[in-house]
Amino acid sequence: GATRANINRLAYLGEKIEARTKTAPGITRVASVGCGPGQEIGALLAAHGELGPKLQFSLIDQEQRAVAYCERTLAPVATRVGTKIRFVQESVRRLVGRQSARELLGEHDLIYSAGLFDYLSDRMFVALAKSLASALVGEGQLIIGNVSTANSTQPIMEYMLGWFLHHRSEADLL
Repeated sequence: GATRANINRLAYLGEKIEARTKTAPGITRVASVGCGPGQEIGALLAAHGELGPKLQFSLIDQEQRAVAYCERTLAPVATRVGTKIRFVQESVRRLVGRQSARELLGEHDLIYSAGLFDYLSDRMFVALAKSLASALVGEGQLIIGNVSTANSTQPIMEYMLGWFLHHRSEADLL
């Protein structure tokens, strides 16, 4: 279900970031688009503070409150472990507008988004994915999370909570 998937993504994303530090030369530049509270970053840095000097984050969200929360909770941890974090309040529309994500955010080794794309139409999904891919360098990796069509909690989410998402299959994502 969606609840378990949200919990599992914290460890999953942390593992992907950690793995990327082993393959990217020098500092690994990571961007989280639609970062929300950035819990996966806090958990990673708390568990693996030694990775701090090897990481540089760009946290992007269109919600000012999300960006402010990340600044308040992650900046002290980042300072303690030697990680640089850039906090960016920016709309998705601007990332797919006249400027590409590369122009707005710079180059990154890993870009991920978990919890944003399932709110986007197929057209916006493709446009944002292309824009984000333009900001990857070399063998950079783009990770897009989306609620699966196999989500067993979809009826509860929609009919009891009024929470409608664009559920997508693996084939849809590819």
